[in-house]
Amino acid sequence: MRTLCFAALVALGAPAVAQEAASQAAAIDEVVVPGRRPENLRVEIERLETAVYDRWNSLNSNDEFDIHCLEQEPTGSNIPLRTCAPNFVIEAESKEMSQIVKDGRNRGGNNYSRAEHDARMQKLSQQLTEEMQRIARQDQQLLRDLVRLDELRQMRAGEQPQRANN
Repeated sequence: MRTLCFAALVALGAPAVAQEAASQAAAIDEVVVPGRRPENLRVEIERLETAVYDRWNSLNSNDEFDIHCLEQEPTGSNIPLRTCAPNFVIEAESKEMSQIVKDGRNRGGNNYSRAEHDARMQKLSQQLTEEMQRIARQDQQLLRDLVRLDELRQMRAGEQPQRANN
């Protein structure tokens, strides 16, 4: 670690600065290179998400709008993914899966209405957004944390490796 940090200093600094750093390297325990490591950014985002959603859940007027985060390992993977969703989305997905299973057991047609589901989700999403905006205007801490969360997510998006379009 020390060699890597020292190499970064040499590459970035002028030769005289690098020589001075080399002479002092024995006395330095750690050299800090500015920047964020992706895993630290991920941890910071998760910590702030938890704080924001806990505050949001205590302030909003509708339990359907409470937001909860879960870590689950997708099928075929051992890497857990964190997903956050409001109660109305979690409940709708549960009902959708129950209806699909029920329809499959009865060997009947699919009684699930995608258009009805989408219209309900759009309506509730709009109401959630309006409620969050209203409460954020009233609660300065929530507003600051939401802004910071957005900044961190943008930083994470900037660190994601670019994928080639094939």
